[in-house]
This record gives sequence, structure tokens and C-alpha cells, in this order.
Amino acid sequence: GRFAVVDVETTGLYNSDRIVEVAVVTITGDGRVVDEWDTLINPQRDVGPTHIHRITPSMVSAAPTFEEIAVALARRLDGAVLVAHNLPFDVRMLTNEFRRVGGRLDPGDGFCTYRATGENLAAACRRRSIPLENAHRALVDVRATARLLTAIADPDTLSRATPAAVEPPRVAFNPRTLRRDAHAVDEPPMPYQVERDGGVVAHREADPTLRYLDLLDAVMSDGVLTPDERHRLTRLAAGAGFSPHTVRQIHVRYLDDIIDAALRDGVIDDAERALIGRTASELDVDPGHVGERIDGHAVGHGSTNLAPGTRVCFTGTGIAPDGSVLSRDDLTGIAARRGLHPVANVTKKGCDLLVASDPSSQSGKAKKARAYGIPIAAVADFLASGPGEAVRTVG
Repeated sequence: GRFAVVDVETTGLYNSDRIVEVAVVTITGDGRVVDEWDTLINPQRDVGPTHIHRITPSMVSAAPTFEEIAVALARRLDGAVLVAHNLPFDVRMLTNEFRRVGGRLDPGDGFCTYRATGENLAAACRRRSIPLENAHRALVDVRATARLLTAIADPDTLSRATPAAVEPPRVAFNPRTLRRDAHAVDEPPMPYQVERDGGVVAHREADPTLRYLDLLDAVMSDGVLTPDERHRLTRLAAGAGFSPHTVRQIHVRYLDDIIDAALRDGVIDDAERALIGRTASELDVDPGHVGERIDGHAVGHGSTNLAPGTRVCFTGTGIAPDGSVLSRDDLTGIAARRGLHPVANVTKKGCDLLVASDPSSQSGKAKKARAYGIPIAAVADFLASGPGEAVRTVG
């Protein structure tokens, strides 16, 4: 009687690729939505085709890893019939991720809306007048798939489906997520209302602190607490018997989780500082605490002169001013025509500059550049700087 509609965005299509975003909408057998959940995931490597999923390295730098969200995700999938548009792909990527962190996913026999319609998601939704805006965003795609399921599902077919069984890794439940909303990405209106503090996890978590953190994470998804959301938090705290001091401690704990994630690479970039600052302000956390945690970790800004012969290496792809995708070979050709010296790898003495789609990239080349103190420039800044001009860098 429970269906978990899932969608993942990934760094690529192979078994070695990683999930960078996951969303789950939980619905009952009669089509009622009882839970909606999504998060960006730090893949601890390059994020892959940004031009498709629109996820940049800076968006995931402070996001939880898969291991950190595995228990929360497992609770939503375990015992539910899995549904997805191209279910085999989503199941394969999820199975690989759970295996990597010491868990296990038995997908059961779910329902694939792609197999049922024979159309891609956009075409299937268009045929049935189901809204689908900003495709290739996990939450948008999964909402549309949930509505598609209710439009096409054959009760006899669904009755033969079997639920998934998930064994999460032996780690503590962590309710923290990081949604695209926190990065001021436009989101279409919700097609249905979900009572977030009445969802699946809230009813299964006995620890009142974790229940409060779960609700706090949900209402902080856009980085802003409305008066109604503050009232809901206050009501839950009162029901749990929390003192004002306890609430402050929980808020600091939530903020510290974000700071810890941002400090994985040892530095706080501009996007991370903005996220931390907004969160601290909304939760009334003492600015002194924030300063103690992040002062001295700010990423350094500078510039590198693109003089002829400058040894430059590229990682990832870029976007041209006309919106077309520039491959690494395209970027190498541009550098050569400007009189620069393209190099294939980042080495301590053989590279002067690394150009990345996003200076927060976690690619192997970017990690080496940081370790060697080699500056990193964004593709957009590189393209905007003419021969012999200085390009803005970090590091």
C-alpha cells in the first residue's frame, strides 16, 4: 500500500558514476502523497554533465555524502514498491551507492513508467497534460512521475508488484539535506500540498531531537523561516519539552553539520560562506560561533596573467556565451590559439593554471591543484579574459 517514486541525477551512466541528487515522493495506494524528500549529494568527485542536470560543484560542496543520507533514504524505500521513469537505471545507481557504504538494496519488483508508456518523461507528461518544468531536476521529475503513475497505473499490475528491502549502513540517522532551493534556484509551484512534519520519517523516529532536526531541515530547505514555519518548530519543541537553551543547542548542531561538510576540503568558498551566513542568521546562532568555526578558512582570490606560454590545464566542460557546450578539446584549442601552452595534467612544476567549469570542482585535477597551490579559474572567466589579460582565480 506504499509506493516510493524515485529519481536520481548522476555524474554519468556507468557503474563507477555517482549520484549527485536524489528525490523521493511517497504515496499511498489511493494516490495520496504522504512524504516528499530530496537532497543534493556530494559525490566526492567531479559532478559530471552540469549542462544537463544544472548542478555545479559549488552547489554540492556543503551537501551531505551518500553515506550521510543513506539511513534517511533507506527508511523511505524499505517496504515500499519502487517506481521510476526508467526504473532499471535508478535502481542500478542506488544499489551501487548502498553497496559502496556497506548497505544493501533489494529492489523487489517495482513499476517503471517508461516501460509502461514507451515515451520519455517529457512526452509522456505532455500527452497527459501533466506539468513538467525544469526537467532533469530530481524533485521536479519525481513529482511528474508520481502524477504519471496515478494516470496510467493498472491496479492489477500494481497488485503484482513487490516492495523493496533496504539494509542501510551501520551509521546513525542524519536528517540533514541540502536542496537546490538553498542556492536560490527557481522552483515551480508544488503540484500538491505535503504536510512535512507528518511524513514517513517523522513517525518512525523516536528521538525527539532528531524529529526536531528533521522538521528543521524541511522548513529550512529554501534558507528562510517563515512565521508559520517558526510556529511549527516552536510547537514541536514545546511538545518535546525542550527549553530555549536546548533549542539553541540543536540549531548550533544543525549549522555545525553544514560547516563540517563545507570544510571537507579545508576551505570555505564564497557560496559556502553565503549558505552558512544565511542559515546562522535564520537560526539566530551567535555570529561569534560562526567566526570561530570558519575564520582562517576563506578561499583566497587572486589573478593570473594569461601571457603567451602560460601552462594551462582544463578539467570538465564549459558553456560558451551562446549556450553551447565546450568540450575539453574545444577549450584546449582556444588556449592554443591564444598563445597559451595547454598541458594534459596538473603537476607541481608543469602547470601554471587550472581552468574548471567551477573552481569548487572536486575532480582529481582540482584536488591536485589545491594541494600544489596552483590557482584555479572558472571557464567563464577564462573565456572573458583576452590574450595577455589577467584572469580571476581562487586558491
